[in-house]
Amino acid sequence: MSAWLPEGAGRYEDEDNDGKFPDESPVEVRYPRSKQEEQTDREQWPWLPGTIVEQCGPDEWYVCIEVRELAVLQDGRRAPRGTASRNLYYPCCFRDGAEIRPRTASSGAASATRRGAAR
Repeated sequence: MSAWLPEGAGRYEDEDNDGKFPDESPVEVRYPRSKQEEQTDREQWPWLPGTIVEQCGPDEWYVCIEVRELAVLQDGRRAPRGTASRNLYYPCCFRDGAEIRPRTASSGAASATRRGAAR
């Protein structure tokens, strides 16, 4: 379901994006916060802040979920409180256009944009 993206990871520029959700744009995406929530209908999943990493197909994007509580350490363990941001890896997922929407200023600020794609 997910891959993990380290904070500040570098990436190349992708010219294949159609512009609907440009690379590095702030969005909200449906994503489960727990294994229990993952078992429910996707339409019940909350809208969480994220950033478009890249477009992968005609209606598919790779998105980094920017919720610190979901971040893990490089070895996949949950990150304890107080872990430095540079040591956090955020979940990434593939989503179609129906599961992504632009993030507005009122939807809450997320942490700095994550760059790169470690799949």
